[in-house]
Amino acid sequence: MTTNEHLWNKLPKNPKFLIIKLRSIGDVIYNTAVYTPLKKRFPDSHLSVLVEPASYDIVKYHPAVDKVLCFRKKPFIRQAFFYFSLYRTRYDVVIDMHEGTRGATMCFVTQARFRVGHKFAKRSFLYNVPLEFGDLKPRYPIDYQVALIKKMGVNFDKTNPEIYISDNAKEKASGLLKKAGIYSHDSFCIFHPGARIFDRLESWKFAELADRIYEKYNLKILFTWGSGQQEIVDQIIPKIKTAPYALLSSNLQELGAITLRAQFVVCHNGGYMHMVGVLGTPVVAMFGWANPAIWKPLSDKSEVIYKNLECSPCGSKTIKSECLAGDPECKRLITVDDIMSAIKKVYFGPIVTNG
Repeated sequence: MTTNEHLWNKLPKNPKFLIIKLRSIGDVIYNTAVYTPLKKRFPDSHLSVLVEPASYDIVKYHPAVDKVLCFRKKPFIRQAFFYFSLYRTRYDVVIDMHEGTRGATMCFVTQARFRVGHKFAKRSFLYNVPLEFGDLKPRYPIDYQVALIKKMGVNFDKTNPEIYISDNAKEKASGLLKKAGIYSHDSFCIFHPGARIFDRLESWKFAELADRIYEKYNLKILFTWGSGQQEIVDQIIPKIKTAPYALLSSNLQELGAITLRAQFVVCHNGGYMHMVGVLGTPVVAMFGWANPAIWKPLSDKSEVIYKNLECSPCGSKTIKSECLAGDPECKRLITVDDIMSAIKKVYFGPIVTNG
């Protein structure tokens, strides 16, 4: 029995749980690992998960989640109404897995009987069930997600994140692919070149890579991108010489369905990389400023390209001016040959000659 096991015996027969997980897509993907075990431990509970708009599609169709709440930062009047609705719902247990000021405040506003959070979070005084999990010795980001829930007496048979793609999204994805000129009999790979300016591979390398993949594997190249990233793709397209390509922007559910049909994905470290790894599609991930030992894809069908420079990993206080100007050495040193070699380790399709 855990230190706080006796608390959960005081819950009503059908307790209302709320998990607060704001921040990025990758963080929310890791968080999905706790939903099924939590529901298994409290089978009669009603589980709500609170995320931000960018991550909504990640959680939307998870079978263990009964309701997904979406927090939008503007306008203020909408925020006020949202906070009031948190209070009015009368949750029995609220678990803050955000650990920032906003998440802790939301947790407190609910006035839930049990407000659970990490003992050493910034605003832990807003919890009435602060838990410490240092004895579990979490090492990777997903370990921190799981550790807090384990301290609630929840057992984990596995610690795998889960993303569920709806049938409707799969149907829409087929239509989007056809519209882009990719049909059911076509084999294709995905390039997702979007990244922050200090973490981008040069556009000409993506273009050369597209031509070489087509020459060697006869694959079409599908370019995808996230919000505000189309300009990155637009810089690549004019440099492609021979490879057939298509362009496609969609929501995360549809992108997930499209990803399931791809032979492999080439992308930078980021939220989409984590999504690809969880979905099981082979992925070649390029790392620069972040440490792949910590943030690599959770997949055995992945290859990481990382130059391990003395200045990497870096942060806001150590990043070089040349990187902020769009010329990061950690990506400049990655060659097209590096990427082709990595692809060879995750993709075993037929080799052809289009050259």
